[in-house]
Amino acid sequence: MNENPTGGLRRGEFGWFDAGRRARIGIPEAVFAAGKGDAALVEMIEFALEGEGPVLVTRLDPERWGLIADRADWLAFPPIAEGEPYVTLVARPLPRTGPKRVAILAAGSSDRVMALEARAVLTALGVDSHLVLDCGVSALKRTLVALDETSDAEVYIVLAGFEGALATVVAASVAQPVIGVPTSVGYGVARGGETAMASMLASCSQGLMVMGIDNGFGAACAALRIVGTRST
Repeated sequence: MNENPTGGLRRGEFGWFDAGRRARIGIPEAVFAAGKGDAALVEMIEFALEGEGPVLVTRLDPERWGLIADRADWLAFPPIAEGEPYVTLVARPLPRTGPKRVAILAAGSSDRVMALEARAVLTALGVDSHLVLDCGVSALKRTLVALDETSDAEVYIVLAGFEGALATVVAASVAQPVIGVPTSVGYGVARGGETAMASMLASCSQGLMVMGIDNGFGAACAALRIVGTRST
């Protein structure tokens, strides 16, 4: 292994790990598990665990859990269980500090795994979150209850598939920053999240920010930039 002592880069057989990223931008590099072979996955996780800060592993197939289970004291979002498409892992989360809070609203329970990906990233950086599932606009009363429950949030992350309307409704209802995440949930012309993404991008609610399809990780990183991470 070669290491760049000034940039915090760790280089191995299968690639580089940016150990200095949190020092630069306040958010650590995550190990993206999907598409990596077993040896590459283990190598990158070992690099991440060499440091002292929080460790994130995203898009891990639960069937590969045995490869890394004993390498750290992991928190899993959702908990490791049969049938989940993927999980997000956190090791060494920072302690929660201050009143920072991010609301995560998921239009349907089918958006749960993407929502928990966002929650995992926030947990790793010590930022509290309030998750409300199944509060989409098909039953607007649920949306109103969710908005009331999360009125103290500094930022909203809103996940929705189908036509993606929840993000527009939330952005039209609150003054806080709103980050929309279109999800690949829905029938027919929902087209794997493309319709929800187009709807959010075309929203008439001013200032709605939109991530890529199913990108709960990116939404949480955007929220962390808004609430600030360096003090944590």
